[in-house]
This record gives sequence, C-alpha cells and structure tokens, in this order.
Amino acid sequence: MKIIKGPSLPLQWDKLLTSLLAVMVVLELPAVSLPQTNNDPGGHDGEENENRPIHDDEDPHDPSAGPDHDEDEESEIIRLTSKQLEDFGVVVEESGLGELSAEAILPGEVKLNQENMAHVGPRYEGIVTKISARLGDKVVVGQVLVELESNDTLAPFKLKAPIDGTIVDLHVTLGESVEAGRYLFIVANLDTVWVDLDIFQKDLVRIEKGQKVLVKTRRQTHAAQGIIDYVGPVVDEDSRTGLARIVLPNPDRRWKPGMFVTGYVTTATNFVPVAVRKSALHRIDGQTVVFVKVANGFEQRPVKIGQQNALFAEILEGVESGEPYASKRSFVVKAQMEKSSIDPEAGHSH
Repeated sequence: MKIIKGPSLPLQWDKLLTSLLAVMVVLELPAVSLPQTNNDPGGHDGEENENRPIHDDEDPHDPSAGPDHDEDEESEIIRLTSKQLEDFGVVVEESGLGELSAEAILPGEVKLNQENMAHVGPRYEGIVTKISARLGDKVVVGQVLVELESNDTLAPFKLKAPIDGTIVDLHVTLGESVEAGRYLFIVANLDTVWVDLDIFQKDLVRIEKGQKVLVKTRRQTHAAQGIIDYVGPVVDEDSRTGLARIVLPNPDRRWKPGMFVTGYVTTATNFVPVAVRKSALHRIDGQTVVFVKVANGFEQRPVKIGQQNALFAEILEGVESGEPYASKRSFVVKAQMEKSSIDPEAGHSH
C-alpha cells in the first residue's frame, strides 16, 4: 500500500490566499494599492506636475504655462536714430492744452490787390515806336515802358511806370496805332495780394471784419494766417454768396493771383486738455494712431479723436498730456514701421 503525503504548509497558505482574493472579487471589495517608491520602474516622475492645480489665467494646453512664465510682452518699438530724425525732418512735440476753434470753411481765390496796381495808357493817340518792357518784368517808378509818336503833332512821347511793381498784363505791339485812354500795361505791386472768400448764406451771420483766417492752397502746399479786412454789404445775385476779403502779405511771391484757396475762419474759440497736430494722425488697420516717442524710438498708439480744426485734433484717449510725439513728417516713422514689417531687422525691437 502506497502512502500519499499531504501538502506542505506553504502550499496550503497559497491556496488560502487565492481563495480569499476570489471572495473579494465576488463581493467587489476595493483593492488596496501599495505606495510606489521613487525608484519604482512602474512609477511616473511627471505625475506630480500633471496633477497640480491649474490657475484660472493659465492655459492647461500651453506647454509654456507655469508660474515662471512672463505673459507681459514688450510693445513693438520703431527705431529711428537722432540723425535719421534730423535728416528726414521729423519734428517731435509734446501733446498738451490746445486751442480748438469753431470754424467756417470758405472757398476762395487769390487776386491782385487792386489798391496797389495801375493801368498805363496814352493820353493822346499815337503810333508805338519802341517797347521797353515785357510781360513779367519788374519795374520801378519812372521807368520807361513804351515810346510813341503823336498822330496829331508827330512829336514823340513816352509812357512810364507810375508805381514799383511787376507787369502782369500787356496789350501793345510795335507799330500799332493806339487811341487815347486805352491801357497798354497793368503794373501790380505783388508785395500783398487779396484773398476773396465766398460766404455761404448759412455763414453770413458768423463772419465779421477782424476775424482770424487760416488760408491754405487747395493742394495744401502752403498756408498763411490773415485777418478779414472787409466784408461785403451785399450778396451776389448769381452765386448767392457774400464776400470776405483778406489782405495777405506776399513777400516771397508764393501767393499767385488766380490760385484757388480755402479759408478757415475762426468764429469761436475753446480749449481742450490734450491736442496734437493733425499731421501726426494716421489710419492703420482701421484705427487712428499717433507715433509716440519712447526711450528707444517710437510706439504706435491708437487714439480716440474729439474736436478738431484745420491744424489740431483733440485726443480723448490714447495719449496723455506732455507725451512727446512725431508731429511733422510723421509719415517717415510710418514708412519705417512698414519697412520693418517686411524686414524684421530694419526697425522693430521685441
């Protein structure tokens, strides 16, 4: 008879443990996990970071997000050296208190000052024997303009310039027979000119003698300040407009009779806390901007505009009083900005 020995104690213990685990599965008892050590190959060093709290202003999908990430970006700076500003004629001024006047905008024309011009013609009929002056010549008082021979006496006589000025009109040819009283020359002193402005009926009650006027050419190539010297007492029957006249100094002859101009007549005055020159304003990406001077160059600053006149605009938002900005030839700064958008090394600093 063969004797069969029973299982050893360790084997019985293993069977008991297996039975116990089976009962736990049936009864759905929670399993107990054992803590893992740092050197456990099954552990994940990144779990602590993955499970840390996410701040409200942090993007959980941003790989750069974290407590040490600097979210404040440096604004773009448009760099121009002092020499470049000087070479290109860029003028920097400070924003501040501005006088913004209510205006009437009137069309007009530059004309000869008829109080400082002369028509030159013979007192007797005669034949033109010599012409000594031509159109555009500058003449002085007493200078001979033309010589004639009388039709009655055959005696020679001369016509002389009655004032200093420029010959602006000429109607004479050599050998021509001219009658008495017909003018042959117009001599005008161009040191001053008239600027005649048309006053629309809606503005008639606002326009008065002594008001300040900014006169600008239609292409705005040049401008000058003047004072209304005369307001006509009647309205023109054809145009239904009144007349305002400015006597404008013209020492460099820039204002030429026949030019069309616009007059900005100051009819009321008020002051605003922050104003900049309108030449500083630019439209970029649908916004009005000003180029403000900062430590390393210029900064593009969006602004909100209030009242404005021909030269200045009120700034409601975007620029504070006392801030320096590119006021004249600011398009140079804009051009540098556009250049740097093509070549990042041309003028932007990040």
